[in-house]
Amino acid sequence: MYTRSRRGFTPSLADNFMKLLTEKFVQNNIIEHLFHKGWSRNLRSKGVDEHGVDIKVRNNKFSRYWLIECKGDASKTAKYPRSHREVCFNLALGQIITRMKSDGKRGYKYGYKYGVGFPSSFCDLVLRRLPSNVADKLNLYVFLVSETGKVDFYDWRKLKQSQL
Repeated sequence: MYTRSRRGFTPSLADNFMKLLTEKFVQNNIIEHLFHKGWSRNLRSKGVDEHGVDIKVRNNKFSRYWLIECKGDASKTAKYPRSHREVCFNLALGQIITRMKSDGKRGYKYGYKYGVGFPSSFCDLVLRRLPSNVADKLNLYVFLVSETGKVDFYDWRKLKQSQL
């Protein structure tokens, strides 16, 4: 996505033609993906101006929940879109970590699953900056949404394999 030049890394030609995905687009496609996987009870999805986790949904058969924080691409007028992705990545991780619950009767991996959702333009950043062992310990998953709305799901095993 970035090419090396005398001034450092610059966006490649492909970056200039990528469709910018909003936070709402990312959120809606993750909700649809979870719905097809059997997660639709007690769905709570918040707007951009509301406080709290972006998506909270319960499994249809079991008493397990997803708490997911979503971020979108920078606007077309952003001077440094790569820096914007770095800031959004750190912000999403911080927000989801502050919402993690540690008081469970059956262990830390049974009640809640935590996720962060990004446009597919964040893929290189996520694979470079999120250690798979941290994702495993925090029960953290990554959702990457493409321009077409396809959702790629990364658990700690897929992160580890992609990072090799």
